[in-house]
Amino acid sequence: MSNLSFHDDWLMQFDVMNGKDKKVEKKDGVDCKCYAESHTTKACPPIRNVTHPLRYYEFTQDEIKALEQCDKESFYQRCLPFSTLFATVTYAAIKFGCLKRNSHFGVYPKLLMAAWMGYLYGRISYTAECDAKLRQLPASSHLGNVMRKYHIECDPSPGHKK
Repeated sequence: MSNLSFHDDWLMQFDVMNGKDKKVEKKDGVDCKCYAESHTTKACPPIRNVTHPLRYYEFTQDEIKALEQCDKESFYQRCLPFSTLFATVTYAAIKFGCLKRNSHFGVYPKLLMAAWMGYLYGRISYTAECDAKLRQLPASSHLGNVMRKYHIECDPSPGHKK
């Protein structure tokens, strides 16, 4: 049995696996070189505790209400109709032979993909209405202020001054 500890034996095997064929020996109770280096500050990158200023932001009741309303309206007014429309058109295309059904799964993969695409299209198409709703939040709302500032900076209308 060797005089190396389990840790030193493991490190020696790790070095051999990585192409470093040198013996790691423990001398007079001192840890091996690589173990000691891993506990110095030079071996590790410096710790930077950077916290985003809005990390602990809590939405006001008006903001929560507006966001929930946007979510609900976008689902019922856009996502559901577009998903239904896309899935129906896809099913009709499969039934009339414009699209082929999957040999193993049938029509379901294409229908699910069409419904998913309709959902995404519905969400994306409702962003302008949600943007307008968030800009109408009271002046005390941080989210409303951010949305108004963004709208002023990025407004593409020709008569708008920056």
